Parts: sequence; structure tokens; C-alpha cells
Amino acid sequence: MAAIYTVYTSPTHPPIPNHLPTLIVTPHGQPSNILYSYLHTNFNTENYLLTPSPQGDLCVAKLFPPRANQTAGKTTASDPGHSSSASRVVRCEASRNLKWSITNTGVLSPIYKLALPSPDSSDLPLFQISKPNPNAAFWSMFYFAYAGHNIPPKRIEFGKIQKNPPGPNGGGTRISITGKTPEEKAVWQTLGEGNEDCVEWVVLCAALNLLDDEIIKAAEKNPPPPSAAAGVPAPGGGGGPGGRPAPVSLRDPGPQPTGWSPPVQGRGMMPPPNAMGRGGMPPPQGRGMPPPQGMYPPPGQGGPPPPHGYMPPGPGRGGPPPQGYMPPGPGRGGPPPQQQQGQPRRF
Repeated sequence: MAAIYTVYTSPTHPPIPNHLPTLIVTPHGQPSNILYSYLHTNFNTENYLLTPSPQGDLCVAKLFPPRANQTAGKTTASDPGHSSSASRVVRCEASRNLKWSITNTGVLSPIYKLALPSPDSSDLPLFQISKPNPNAAFWSMFYFAYAGHNIPPKRIEFGKIQKNPPGPNGGGTRISITGKTPEEKAVWQTLGEGNEDCVEWVVLCAALNLLDDEIIKAAEKNPPPPSAAAGVPAPGGGGGPGGRPAPVSLRDPGPQPTGWSPPVQGRGMMPPPNAMGRGGMPPPQGRGMPPPQGMYPPPGQGGPPPPHGYMPPGPGRGGPPPQGYMPPGPGRGGPPPQQQQGQPRRF
């Protein structure tokens, strides 16, 4: 029940000013097998998780981060303690009418809490992502299992987010779902049996949103020179290290003049196009900006991504998620059946 992914900056998407770089998600150790692309549009306020299919790229999830200038005092939503809670909520939606939110509640360091909306009460918690301490080199993904009214909840760590060591086959950021114990495996049942792929989308969207915040923070600490921010190469240079284009400004220039059109075509959800059950929205046509320092494409990825016909194996493609949330844990569903047709990816 373990699943390990690696996130790279896409080597095939050209940069676009004022937009974060396009990221790709691959199985760990297989940088040429693109499972998902994460595309930023509308000045990073409408982001798309796309997956390859025979019909072309399909959008399985959308994220709506707040505009950077909505944050009081700072321009990054991950900067703790300087903004209202409303400006630190990322709305998310996916196929099968799945909706959830990612809220940064951290004070000294970011703490991302994922929750399902509830019409009659406060949002229902899914899981959280945070560092064990502000100086830790990795992020923990965990949830709380509740056993009873007078019993303290148990913290279940089911995964980590950390940088891969550099090397010929290294680099990128690793997202691992351990799946060693029944409690860890139970996270795949968070949205109900048969919706393991939806859990995958939720986990990956949370990790990609976290990486966006880290990229923005790194860019603000080391802003590009004015010539690079304007998209003009520095004198006598070939752009950034290794011949890559120099980073551009991440700042939102605000409303565009009349006649400007956003780089996205189509917004609506579409029903699953094939038996795999992957829902889709028309893919946007925006492209990411170049990677900031320290973010590199996958090793050996100078060419195009896999052909459109590639469809990675995935977990079960069942019906819609349940109306109510039941926190996973002991006595709350347990691990998914071993003989279920769709299983989470094993790498």
C-alpha cells in the first residue's frame, strides 16, 4: 500500500512571466513517466492538476489560491502570522464533485490543514502537513484517529515530503505514503472505499501547494535582477545556471488592460472519459515560469514527455465520495481490501 512520487520542474513547459513553474509528478525512480502535470494560470490563482490520457491531458483537480496581494504585509501565503485566515485558504475541487480546502494555520512555521466542507457544522478534518520542528528537513503528513470521547486522539503519520539527494538519478522532491501499518494504510479509505484515486489527488494537491509556497519564499529571499524580472537576459549571459532562463518576477501586476485574455480555455468539469474513471476538465493552455534556484527538471529530461496515450496505473476508480466524513483509524474502515480491483500505486 506504499506509494512514492517525485516532483520535478517540467523541462518541456516554457516560462511565462508572473507565473510559477509547471511541476510534474512521476513515480519515484521513473522520471520519464509523467503521472500528473501541475499548471499555474491567472497569476497563480487557478492551478490545474492534469493527467495524460489517450484523449489528451485531462484535468482531475483545480486549486484556487488567494491572490498574493490579498495577504496583509507580505506577498506569500506561507509567511506565517502576517495575514488574515481568509487569505490563507486554498479552495480545491476535483472530479466526482469532490471539494476540500487547504488552510495554513501556522504561526512560527506553516501548518497546512485539509478539510471537507460541512453545511451544518465546522469543516470536517482530513489530515495535516507540517514540519516536526521549524528546522526539520522534511514535512510530515498525518491525521488524528479518535477512539472515544475521553480518549486522547492518536497521531498517525502516514507520509513525508522531502528533497531527494542530488545525483544522476536524484533531485526533485519526494512525496511518500508509507503504508506500513493498518493505520497508515487506512488513509486510502479517507474518502470511502473505491475512491483511492481521489485521496491521491488530495495528497498531491496539498504537497504541490506546499511546494508553491516554498518556491515563492525562496524567490522573495533571492529576487532576480531587474533585467530577469522583465524577461530580458542579463548582459552577456545565457540566463540562469546551466543555460536555463533566468527566473522572472512572481509579483501579480494586477488587472490587465482591455483586450487581454487569460491563458485558460474552459473551466467546466467533464464526466470521466473512459473506463478508468478519471474525470476531466478541458486543460488550460498556460505554461509555467522557469524554475527558481535549486529547482531542476528530472534527470535526462531534455525531450518531450511520454506520448499522449500513456495512462499510468492508478488506484480504484469507484463512485462518488460519501456525504459525511469518517476519520480513518482503528475501527474506522481499516485498510482497503487486498483484492479490490483498483489499488494505490506501488513504486
